[in-house]
Amino acid sequence: MRIQKILLLDDEPTLRRTLNQLLARQGYQVLCVSSVNQAESALHNEPYDLVLSDMVLPDGNGLEFCRRVRRDHPRTQAILMTGHSTMETAVEAIRIGLFDYLIKPVTTAQLEFSLQRLESYAQLSVESNSLRQQLDTVHPSAPELWGRSAVMREILELSRRVAPTQATILIQGESGTGKELLARYIWQHSQRIQAPFVKINCAAVPEQLLESEFFGHEKGAFTGASTRREGRFEAAHGGTLLLDEIGEIPLSLQTKLLRVLQEREFERVGGNETVKVDVRIIASTNRDLSEEVRQGRFREDLYYRLNVVPVTLPPLRLRGDDIDELVNFFVGHFSRRHGKDVKGLTELAWAKIRRHTWPGNVRELQNTIERAVIMSTTQPPDFYMDIADFAPPALEVAVTPDCPPNLQANGITSVGTTDPAILQFFPKPDAELPTVSEMERRLIAAALIQTNHNRTHAAKRLGISLRTLRNKLRDYRFAGFDTTRLEQWLTV
Repeated sequence: MRIQKILLLDDEPTLRRTLNQLLARQGYQVLCVSSVNQAESALHNEPYDLVLSDMVLPDGNGLEFCRRVRRDHPRTQAILMTGHSTMETAVEAIRIGLFDYLIKPVTTAQLEFSLQRLESYAQLSVESNSLRQQLDTVHPSAPELWGRSAVMREILELSRRVAPTQATILIQGESGTGKELLARYIWQHSQRIQAPFVKINCAAVPEQLLESEFFGHEKGAFTGASTRREGRFEAAHGGTLLLDEIGEIPLSLQTKLLRVLQEREFERVGGNETVKVDVRIIASTNRDLSEEVRQGRFREDLYYRLNVVPVTLPPLRLRGDDIDELVNFFVGHFSRRHGKDVKGLTELAWAKIRRHTWPGNVRELQNTIERAVIMSTTQPPDFYMDIADFAPPALEVAVTPDCPPNLQANGITSVGTTDPAILQFFPKPDAELPTVSEMERRLIAAALIQTNHNRTHAAKRLGISLRTLRNKLRDYRFAGFDTTRLEQWLTV
């Protein structure tokens, strides 16, 4: 909370003028009124950070008015001024939550000291909220960024390097990979840790209301806008704003967003006043924004403005070394949360976990472990997971009369090709199961062989984007394949 706008209520013209000049010199926006009725009308029209009120007024009692202010506008602080001080009035002022109680005649030093205390209090409130947000993030999602895999160590190192800067960051990755958590991680390691971390999910807000959510609106800007309302950019002033699912915003709003990123200023919906903000932007998306630009669904200039520091979170299936660590953490956490005595997993449960491809990534793993803990018994101290939770994805194939034994042993009753790449895809019944990464390499290799190394057709057959396929080819390098052919696959 920043102290910017003050509502001054006093029926003495000379005192109003003097206090108005003093407050204006200190940079506050002040509205002067002389009656309770005018003050209530002003509060109805727009929010104020502070009400500075006289005690005796022509149409009411200042103490009672301040009581209503604290009840109906909890974010608005109140200071009472009176020339008729009594112990009962002072006690009542404290009881109803007034910030201060000044005796008339109010000196410049008294008022300045009171405002300094209020500014300090407001800053402490911001810091307290920030610490509360940090504590809120210490929950099962926090270890999503832990891991021994090289790719996650690199991402965390990059995040720590860019966090202290003011650079805009674009986080891309599949749903459930921890994009919001990474944004919070960057905020926690930034110089803005004492300021707010504000999030808006662009996909969850109706298109017609998204501009108001971003920039706020004035009273009467549209049907239902009964008061002025600040948007997420104002709420994040001095801090960090996460624009989650940025790829979902309409083209009509992308132009206005670009201006804010460039100029750090905007107008509220229905207003003419230019609002300046100091905000660090982090954007996240599960879409390929470069492809969205090519398709004309996302502005190229906005993409480059957001993509100053790109970070791509890998799916869980490419973080095989991290799965065991995450599972153990979730088991311990949810056991404590739900009052269970689960000490570990059965061998069958571990086998299913390692066979599953986790299309929902860490979020799916977290929810699955929580459900398993809840449904488990405490004797013996382990749990069994429903096989339906870990069924491998269906393989779309044509029916053939003869199916190799190694495929039948893995639940596949027919195949639609005699291609050796497919016949080698599944292990023999008595063979050790390959890792998820190895299975993925085999599947990509089979798709490329079937399509005569046509990356576009292979990506379509695999159900992934061409960009994703290229990235996987770069990651795996397909040891054992012809280098010349591999370089052709990797050509951009």
